[in-house]
Amino acid sequence: MASVILILARLLIGGIFLISGLAKISDPARFILTLREFRLFPEVIVPLAAIWLPWLEVLLGLCVLLGILQRTSALLLACLNAGFLAAIVSVMARGIVVDCGCFGMLADMLGLPDMADMKAVVRNVVIIGLCLLIFFSTNKGLSLEGYILRREKN
Repeated sequence: MASVILILARLLIGGIFLISGLAKISDPARFILTLREFRLFPEVIVPLAAIWLPWLEVLLGLCVLLGILQRTSALLLACLNAGFLAAIVSVMARGIVVDCGCFGMLADMLGLPDMADMKAVVRNVVIIGLCLLIFFSTNKGLSLEGYILRREKN
C-alpha cells in the first residue's frame, strides 16, 4: 500500500512540475511580467529567473516522475515550493493582488484558479508535504533508479 501511495505521489508531483514548467517555457514574456508583479527581485534577476526556473521545474519533475534521483529531486522541489510559498505569503501580506504564475497560459486555457491567495498557500503546503513524503521514502519501486539497481544485482 505504501508503495502505491509513493507512486501516486511521484506521478502527481512529477506531472505538476512538468506541466507547470512547460506552460511557463511556452510563454516566457508572461512569466517575466508575473515575476515583476511580485516585486521581490532586482530587475536584473527577473529575466534570468524567468528563463531557468521553468527548465528547473521540468528537469526535477521528470526526475521525480521517472524515478531518477527521485529523493534529491523531491527535496529540491520541496525547497523550491517553500520559496514559492514565501513569495505568495509576501504579496498577500503586502496587499498585492497578483496571478501566482504557477501554470501560465495553461491556467487561463483550463480556467484554473491561479491567484496568489490562500488556495495557493494550501496547494503549496500540500505539494511540499508530498515532496517530503517522496524524499523520506526509500522505496524505489517502479523507478528507473530501482530498475538499474535490480539489474546490477543480477
